[in-house]
Amino acid sequence: MNALPPGPRWLRPLNFFQAGLTPPAPVLARLAARYGDPFRVSYFSRPVTFTGNPEALRAIYTASPDCFDVWGGGFIEPVFGATSVVVISGDRHRQDRNILAPAFTGPALRADGETMAAVAEEKMAQVDVGQPFRMLDVTQRITLDIMIRVVFGMQDAARITRTRAAVLELIESLHVILFLFPSARRVLGGHGPWARNQRAVDALSALLREQMRERRASAALGADLLGRMLAARYDDGAAMDDAQILDQLRGLLFAGHEATATVLAWIFYWLACEPAVGARVAQEIADLGPAPAPEALAALPYLEVVCKECLRLYPPVVDPARVARAPFELLGYTIPAGEVLRASSALLHSRPELYPEPGRFRPERFLERKYSPFEYIPFGGGARRCLGAAFAMYELKVVVATILRRHSLRLLGTQPVAHARRALSLGPRGGIPMVVQRRRA
Repeated sequence: MNALPPGPRWLRPLNFFQAGLTPPAPVLARLAARYGDPFRVSYFSRPVTFTGNPEALRAIYTASPDCFDVWGGGFIEPVFGATSVVVISGDRHRQDRNILAPAFTGPALRADGETMAAVAEEKMAQVDVGQPFRMLDVTQRITLDIMIRVVFGMQDAARITRTRAAVLELIESLHVILFLFPSARRVLGGHGPWARNQRAVDALSALLREQMRERRASAALGADLLGRMLAARYDDGAAMDDAQILDQLRGLLFAGHEATATVLAWIFYWLACEPAVGARVAQEIADLGPAPAPEALAALPYLEVVCKECLRLYPPVVDPARVARAPFELLGYTIPAGEVLRASSALLHSRPELYPEPGRFRPERFLERKYSPFEYIPFGGGARRCLGAAFAMYELKVVVATILRRHSLRLLGTQPVAHARRALSLGPRGGIPMVVQRRRA
């Protein structure tokens, strides 16, 4: 057997608790600077190899999916359940991806664009001109309603209101102790954060089951994601059961709501921080005329690279973990069977040879160079690349352009905004305080 990747025998306790489920970029950067890339550490009491090396990522992403299992399913069960496509592997993972993928293709996106734009208009209209507001609050409201209407297919206003409240309670119930110490769930039983989380899951599930019953009773199941899952059949002719559908919907909800809302908030932050970038985006949108279609907004080239640069700095998929089923060769090292590999976007996206001045917000880098799937991984890669990547990019562009067409925004405060942890995700501390200076007709 070849040598193991270098690294310390264990992380210091301070770094361990600081890291949580996703080690922050500075911790990873210090380890990579000292030990090289890839490096191996003891993390959550087991060996883990981290890498942001493009050649290592090529080896991981082009390997057969059967080389790996998913790691951490037990940690993230409060969000994704036990049967979501995020946590399963093997044949069932392939079949579930095939069922879900058509809902995120071009034709489906074009049908969803009008809803995305309408929701963005509706939520921004609720913000008073001249009054301070938190951009993250607004983007969360936008992405939540998009998911409810587009993915769940809900149209009834009363049900949308109840579902919105149930989702927000579920998100608020995701106490960090549920992820860092899964064994505490059994100890807590019917008390504390675990009990609150289970009540929130049950409340949302009841609303979704109600929606599913109505769909099944109707003449047509619908072309949205829920309708596709209700109609889908596996290779053996079996349908998805309700528990599987509920897990898939919850997983997609978290990925498509919380993560997308955070990236949207960062985009508006940087457009305000970099006036030249903001002006160029605004002019690009204005050149489309008074009533551009969502597809035209999504096709704007400079807006796209602005979104790409924010995704580089704040990727929604961070350090996804795989478990080697058999010894796996990685750049001359051997990862033993049963050990964990984590492809780190934080390490990759801060490599100066790929991204000069990596800490700087500079969208033009994506006009000057085309990056391979092993050099830019905001949505992960390989067989487990985020299913909703195209949906998320389309949503980012349509929502940003729709808001900027009618609203002139100003950032409140001059201090740089730092990250803050929120359950499994990282978001902008303070939520990006802004004000609408004027609203155009």
